[in-house]
Amino acid sequence: MEAPKKIIVAGAGLVGSLLAIALKKRGHEVLVFEKRADMRRASSSAGKSINLIITAKGMRPLVNLGLWEKVQAITSPVIGRTMHSKTGELAFQPYGKDPSECNYSVGRGGLNRLLMTEAEKVGVKIAFDSPLVSLDLSTKTAQFENAPALRYDLLFGADGTGSATRQALIQALGAEAQYKEMTLPAQDGTWAMDKDSLHIWPRGQHMLMGLPNQDGTFTMTLYMPQAWFAEFKTPGAFEQYFKTNYPDAIPLMPDYRQEYQANPQGFLGIVRMKPWIFEDQIALLGDAAHAMVPFFGQGMNSGFSDVQFLLEQMDQHPNDYRAIFQRYNELQKLSGDAIADMSLENFSEMCDKVGDQGFLLRKKVENKLEHAFPTKFRSRYGLVTYTLIPYHLVKEVGLLQDEVLNELCRDLTSPDELDLKRAERLLDEKIVPWFRSHDLSTERYFPSR
Repeated sequence: MEAPKKIIVAGAGLVGSLLAIALKKRGHEVLVFEKRADMRRASSSAGKSINLIITAKGMRPLVNLGLWEKVQAITSPVIGRTMHSKTGELAFQPYGKDPSECNYSVGRGGLNRLLMTEAEKVGVKIAFDSPLVSLDLSTKTAQFENAPALRYDLLFGADGTGSATRQALIQALGAEAQYKEMTLPAQDGTWAMDKDSLHIWPRGQHMLMGLPNQDGTFTMTLYMPQAWFAEFKTPGAFEQYFKTNYPDAIPLMPDYRQEYQANPQGFLGIVRMKPWIFEDQIALLGDAAHAMVPFFGQGMNSGFSDVQFLLEQMDQHPNDYRAIFQRYNELQKLSGDAIADMSLENFSEMCDKVGDQGFLLRKKVENKLEHAFPTKFRSRYGLVTYTLIPYHLVKEVGLLQDEVLNELCRDLTSPDELDLKRAERLLDEKIVPWFRSHDLSTERYFPSR
């Protein structure tokens, strides 16, 4: 049994709250400091939070900690994405092999409130309005605003993209694209569009995206280069832009002009950090270590997988935090960097390719391969979303999949023309040996009912 430790968690966001629950359940003394006010007691502010999706890697620690049923109750399942062309044509692309493979859309605020409350239920103390002021690494002392200096055995930085904990180590932050949130209201008490889809209006450098909420509304997020927000600053300029690019959304979004003017602008950033640790006393998690653009829906999931990885290492190396943190820094960082790269690639895919006929054909071929050879092929998206295979290994096998798909899709005009015998030969030659050498499978993760 591990000896109880004095642990400080900087940040009461999603990752920090989940980590605090896990550590408290292991018998440690856990204090959480959050720089913002308690969101459960403050009025929610519009336009500050992109809806999130929960997938396998994020679901797993929730299941292990007995939280999944409570979290699932506030989610909405999404089984695919629907692309909207300028002329109003729709093209649906399923996420998984069948409707049972879905993502779970959830509001960030609702999930954060739930996790903070669950943390307090197990005895975690959370101090709000208390940003980190300074760290003395030599004495293991942390100074937070509105609190006395505190000694700690372990400190976990889960304080987001602008992490003050990370500032005490090293910093690498950048931002290019920006976003604004709007709302597509319910019609007659129900959803105005297919509620089982992520809706995308791909337009090259910019796009509109919609995720369903449980109340029948959709959270609509508009992504544009930073300079465009200044260009479309006046209501007239923005209205003309919106009419030109998203005409079919206008009848469904009666307040789009007012919301664009009123709602705050969000910044998209990537953080690359090395190392994620300091000796055997500090580790960074989530956005503090590896913030990414939100176009693979894996920011929260990768942060939750950080928690899961650390808990597994604590089981394997009890009380040896030098070994725990070293393994975390060596292995989990590979995954953090990989999903950040894949998120950027997915940004290009969602803006430019999801409406391209060649791209859609390739996705149909992927789907056909998944059904024909379920133990030999899963799309890269499927491996990221529905399996527990680490992100960096998914990225690695994804390159092999590209080789196979490029060869199979050459000169195809329809997925019905796919030569399945040739496809299986290629899979047996390039993909199956890779899975075998890594002792991995395409098996889907889902909690037992």
